[in-house]
Amino acid sequence: MDQIIGQIIGQTIGQTRDIFSAECPPGQVIGTQSTEGLTRQGADVEKVISIDNEALRIQPLVNPGWGRAGIVYGPYARVPGLALSVFMLNGHNTSEGNSIEETLKGRFFRWLRGSEANSISHRLWHWALSPLHRPSLKQFYRWIRNHKGRFKGGYIKENLAVGWFPDKVPVDPTAAGNSIVIRANGPENGELWTRQGKGLSPAFKGLQNLQTYYVVILRSQGAAYYAASVPKANGLSGFPYMRLVGIDAYSQDNSVYAGLYQSALGQVGFRVDTRVYGLHTEILPELATWYGTAQAADALTGEGGLEDTLAEVGERWRVLQGEFQRTAKGLIAIAQDSVTVLAMPEPAGAIHVLISAQQQPPTCALLWRNQGEDNTWGLFFENDQCQLKLKADGQWSQLAVDSRYGLRPECSNAVQVLDDGSTFSLYLEGALLFDQWFVDTRLQNAAQVGLAVFKAGEANAEAIAFQKLEAHSRHIPIPSALKLGVPWQREGSHLLMSDSFQGNLGDLEPRDLDRRKIELGDSDWRKEIGAGRMVVTGEGSVQVQASAQQPNPGRLAYTVAWPNPEFADLSVDIVPPGTDRQQGEKGRAGLIFWQDPDHYITISHWLDDTYGGASLSSFFHISGFEEIYDAVWTNVDKRILWGKQSRLRVTFDGMNFMAYIDGEPLLYRALSDVYPQVKQLSIQRVGLVANWEWGNDTGSLFSRFVAKA
Repeated sequence: MDQIIGQIIGQTIGQTRDIFSAECPPGQVIGTQSTEGLTRQGADVEKVISIDNEALRIQPLVNPGWGRAGIVYGPYARVPGLALSVFMLNGHNTSEGNSIEETLKGRFFRWLRGSEANSISHRLWHWALSPLHRPSLKQFYRWIRNHKGRFKGGYIKENLAVGWFPDKVPVDPTAAGNSIVIRANGPENGELWTRQGKGLSPAFKGLQNLQTYYVVILRSQGAAYYAASVPKANGLSGFPYMRLVGIDAYSQDNSVYAGLYQSALGQVGFRVDTRVYGLHTEILPELATWYGTAQAADALTGEGGLEDTLAEVGERWRVLQGEFQRTAKGLIAIAQDSVTVLAMPEPAGAIHVLISAQQQPPTCALLWRNQGEDNTWGLFFENDQCQLKLKADGQWSQLAVDSRYGLRPECSNAVQVLDDGSTFSLYLEGALLFDQWFVDTRLQNAAQVGLAVFKAGEANAEAIAFQKLEAHSRHIPIPSALKLGVPWQREGSHLLMSDSFQGNLGDLEPRDLDRRKIELGDSDWRKEIGAGRMVVTGEGSVQVQASAQQPNPGRLAYTVAWPNPEFADLSVDIVPPGTDRQQGEKGRAGLIFWQDPDHYITISHWLDDTYGGASLSSFFHISGFEEIYDAVWTNVDKRILWGKQSRLRVTFDGMNFMAYIDGEPLLYRALSDVYPQVKQLSIQRVGLVANWEWGNDTGSLFSRFVAKA
């Protein structure tokens, strides 16, 4: 095997590693040498690709579309076990390429006014003085070029493709090869898709704007796709583990390029950049098998009975009912009703099997979360349709039927299950069956997978044949060779300040938070920004004094002196005003990190009637100027709701920040991702904010403020 791998390496470029350590100005990256001396190839039609702060940067295109911005390496000869790892931050996972419907007059007027925290004259003066904000001029051109009536491209929702491409500059990198594709998904932010067969297959939705690993490992035919981020990130495993998010069984491109392409960045004219921290390719001999990282696998070919035979990877097969036989074409049932199961070390996170069917085949099923004869989930194929069934205490119940899909006769059918323990999805030839993800924890810890055939007999014994069954763990260690750095995540360990906002129950009028001493800590609250008021309710909370009829007048912030200028870990409970949509209530509550009046950042809720979801938004007031169209946000769907309490937490070291809701990481950014030359802020004060974001807060409640370092 080692000799074969050695021969293979001689036919390819071999190991590639690029960590972008040397800075390079926009438009000059393509054609330069990588960290290890390999030529960086790809496309940079608009000169939007550069390198700074040890990361590749891709800026938004004026003319969105594929084939205009991307970086690749190669070509490589296709080899089993040839792996690509990319560690990156996609600028915005719900980026879209579309026209700006707002009038240009309205857009430029809003830019002049900004967040209204400062006068127009103040804004223009500081904008003119600050070199950090020069890119605004290109932003203006982008607005004009993409304004309604001038926008020439079609509506683009697929914004990023990472993986192996058959061409150096593919016309559409989502249409061929083996790639992970990120697609805009509106209120739920991003959706992760993988290329399988002749199309794209959705792995999960709700991909948040976090640093992410994308790993694609080629097979002799097809590829396996993996992704990872920080612990508790939706849909992903936490580093140093990765989650298998899809398997392609078909692609056979002999020559491929490794890299990524970007078609669109930002939404409705907002500017946001993608960052790539590193890219690595390497042949991994231990993953050169057809089953890769599987914890249990069996090609299911050969001869003889199945009972008590050892799987290619894993334990021995147990036949619970009927009889199975291995053949050159795969595993067949030779008894009318046959069921077999295979134990695994851990519950399966991904299962893949090929099913060959003849005309009018018997009913067959893939079983998972199996706990023996009486308890199991099953994906059934019967009468040209798919059925989802659950067997509990020996009784089958049918939960869903999909008549759009059935096994194709006279060919192989790729069947796949993705299951993180709380949510699972089912696929046939890459198509999402039942058009939904199922949220269900029943039998989530069961660690057996199985196959079943019903109504079979000697006459149609070979009408169903199973091949290449593989089951992978929910969390798979990232191979050491593919690690390119650790996603940023820092936590405070020392409690320095807290306030429950108790007191003042006897007051006739609620008291302003200004000049109130914080309960734990050596500081008083101080109004820092704004004409509105936050008042202590006397019921363990502070409320923005506003209503739907009289919103808070602009940005409002109260802060306390902070003793650690290098790091703060803040959290607070927030209840947005109102109880439901269409009440005119707006939630803009959040947290603020303050150096001085010219340097601070805010991270806050955005909840409004005008959109079908909610978001967590960050604004950057740097060098006395705030470019509101540089705001960075992530769409959080129903994590923020009217009248529902949630806990907002933000950690910030003066350069990097991570924002959480109820412990779930949702938004990461470094200030240098927004402004390459920015200096690290010194955190002098921290506190609460009712932000302006295309509207003002109408009465959010704050409680349980905690600050750690």
